[in-house]
Amino acid sequence: MTVIELEPFRAEHLQGVVALCAAEGWDTYTEDPERTRRALSSPGSTTLIAVDGGVVAGLIQLQSDGEIQAHLSALLVGEAWRAGGLARRLLREALERAGGMRMDILTAAEAFYLHLGAESKAGFRLRPSDLQEGLSG
Repeated sequence: MTVIELEPFRAEHLQGVVALCAAEGWDTYTEDPERTRRALSSPGSTTLIAVDGGVVAGLIQLQSDGEIQAHLSALLVGEAWRAGGLARRLLREALERAGGMRMDILTAAEAFYLHLGAESKAGFRLRPSDLQEGLSG
């Protein structure tokens, strides 16, 4: 049994990250790998990669002010590594490294976070097209 290492994202992880995202249908991460590399290494971002024997097993990305709040941008654990506590480990380690007193999450995986003990809050997602002039509101 290998020990899964959590490492800060580096360019050499990119191919494995793109493969993991492709397996899950995360098209926005696979259509332009260079954009994905820039996004995962952007300022204010804490991105950790779970590596199991040289294979990318998971990833997490948080945006944080370093003091009070952090926002989960991405959390993905490959199918072969699910249900073993890796997601919880990624969440805990990323929040510790990013700093903050809480982590806000917008998700479609509500049951998973409720299982962890998270408090459910309403949320919204806006895209630039939603904010165009001339639309109602």
